[in-house]
Amino acid sequence: MQRTELTKKTAKYKGFAALGSATATVLLTLLTPYFLMFGIPMTAFLTFRWLKYRAKWGLRF
Repeated sequence: MQRTELTKKTAKYKGFAALGSATATVLLTLLTPYFLMFGIPMTAFLTFRWLKYRAKWGLRF
């Protein structure tokens, strides 16, 4: 596997983790709004890590 393929694959997994966190936050907020206190910062952190990784390796969207 080439290095570019590995970086794209890793970026894809990081993106799916951020998307899953956002989805879980929305679904759990339907139960009670207190999940927003933990969900929003975690989603923001995972999204930041994903965007930072893409910028570091020069990946485009």
